[in-house]
Amino acid sequence: MNSILLNKNKLKEHVLSLLFPIECIGCKAEGQWLCQSCFRELQLKEEQYCLHCKKPNKYGEFCAKCKPLYSLNGIWIAGDYEQKILAQLIKNLKYRLAKNISQVLGNFLAHFLKNLISQSRFNKNDILEKLNWRKFEEMKDAPNIFNSLSDAIIIPVPLHKKRQKWRGFNQAQILAEELTNNIKLPVSNQLIRIKHKQAQAKLGEADRKNNLQGCFAWRGEKLTGQNIIIIDDVTTTGSTLNECAKIVKEVGAGEIWGLVVAKG
Repeated sequence: MNSILLNKNKLKEHVLSLLFPIECIGCKAEGQWLCQSCFRELQLKEEQYCLHCKKPNKYGEFCAKCKPLYSLNGIWIAGDYEQKILAQLIKNLKYRLAKNISQVLGNFLAHFLKNLISQSRFNKNDILEKLNWRKFEEMKDAPNIFNSLSDAIIIPVPLHKKRQKWRGFNQAQILAEELTNNIKLPVSNQLIRIKHKQAQAKLGEADRKNNLQGCFAWRGEKLTGQNIIIIDDVTTTGSTLNECAKIVKEVGAGEIWGLVVAKG
């Protein structure tokens, strides 16, 4: 049975390679989805904000007013969907089933996360300047998870087995795996999707929360105090990430942060 499925996936990949030859989305050079030169043109999203009220902040946390509405501490958005190359990479991964694009986007997420962490720490120049107090205030407000990032667990947003079988992979799962090639953190697949419902992209904001109720379940040990990073390709309202966060919060997770490539 596994060999039949493997052969089907190989056939699908072959057909897709014929329909959509691999070439750089930026400059059209053959052989890779994004060349190094074009990768360097991608811009990291430096200004984060509370996803609910859109109030800018340094680390993407939900503000004091909005925080009671969420199980997440906040959501980190790595890039801007208005970047044409980044948007096309996401679309090709998700809808043209170009699985290898996960290597590019996983690397992009790693660059973003390393950059975000570096903003929360002092460097030699700060010390030589006898501690810039503005920098000190920024560091003081940084997420606690940055102080013990090596102990955090990455959890990809799960797909229902029917959708994953059709697509051949879970884009959040392979993004998480690629991220851990750059930042050595364990990935847990113990959050599962138990209900197959209408795709979130087809729904308005008001229907997204109701559509996700009861969709996820935890199939592992307690997460007593464990800090969590939940990964997905794109977020719009944060409903999917938050529903996942509710489940891991129920089994004792500590800080829970979302991490996405872009906001749709």
